[in-house]
Amino acid sequence: MKAIVLGGTGFVGMNVVRALVAAGHDVAATRRTRANTLFARKLGARLVQADLEDADALADVMGGREVVFMCAGHYPRYSLDLDHEVGNARRWVRTTLEAARKAGVQRYVLTSSVSTVGPPGPGRELSDERDPMAPQAHDSVYFAVKYAIEQEALAALATGLDVVVTLPTGIVGELDVKAGTGFAIVAVGNGMLPFYVQGRTNIIDADEMALGHLLAAERGRTGERYILAGNNTTIEGLLLAVCRELDLKFTSWRMPLGLAGVLSTVSEMRCATLGGHRRPFIAREFVDVVRHGQWVDPAKAVYELGTPPPAPLEDTVRKACRWYERYRYIHRDNPKRSPAGAADRSGPVSQGDPA
Repeated sequence: MKAIVLGGTGFVGMNVVRALVAAGHDVAATRRTRANTLFARKLGARLVQADLEDADALADVMGGREVVFMCAGHYPRYSLDLDHEVGNARRWVRTTLEAARKAGVQRYVLTSSVSTVGPPGPGRELSDERDPMAPQAHDSVYFAVKYAIEQEALAALATGLDVVVTLPTGIVGELDVKAGTGFAIVAVGNGMLPFYVQGRTNIIDADEMALGHLLAAERGRTGERYILAGNNTTIEGLLLAVCRELDLKFTSWRMPLGLAGVLSTVSEMRCATLGGHRRPFIAREFVDVVRHGQWVDPAKAVYELGTPPPAPLEDTVRKACRWYERYRYIHRDNPKRSPAGAADRSGPVSQGDPA
């Protein structure tokens, strides 16, 4: 396969690049001018510069490539202006779709999100690709952006472009350079997570997510969406697994969802006013993901793509923690850590009551 990964220096993109290279494929990856390429340069792909708003430049770097992996979807920093963020998301993905058509690419694999999947239908405990996003979730900037990107890509089917969509759940693992998805793991590992918001989630290892992308490119049916999932758990279940792995007490306070929503909005407004791309004390995106979180069924990807069973949550957490420790995101000697010999609370690491 001759592939190009858009967003090749991001968390998802680098893991997809690494999986493609390991499988023996010819891989190019795009990078932004100011992107940190320290890890990306070591993955074995050719790095090329291309602006997501320049269709001609994108078409040039896509030339001769059979598959485009779109791992560079718009990721809003703040959840304050829904129409503006959705407009940017639509514009950027349209540009990449136009470039793919110009370049004669055979297949376009979009990385979307499980956030576009809603509550399970009657008689089912787990959500799957048939379940539409809940109406109230459209009021969330993060959810609205993911939905818009996905709809733009699927609309391109009418132009003859071969599109397949992946829906990863919460991804943790290696190459999370910005500690975005794994921020909570790093925070609890350093004794710096004073609170959390409880809710349902699903956690997938980054390597398993990347393999799912390869299988979607090779075996996915045109126009189909595939949930790439790991273990159904809760936020508390994930944090307890981290504490067990790092031999820490679990001392974080469970913050009520309503309070978290108010504080996240205030925090983002303050950061936006101060400028400088500050990270809010609590991101509205995280609160929304917890509020609308679902347990999911990956059966479609298993049957149609052949995705393997996920590793146990404990193994996924161990792998992520080891990477964060290796690169000093987690410091064993941090005085704020609370070593315990074992976590002082027990709780679910798989399905359980999130209430």
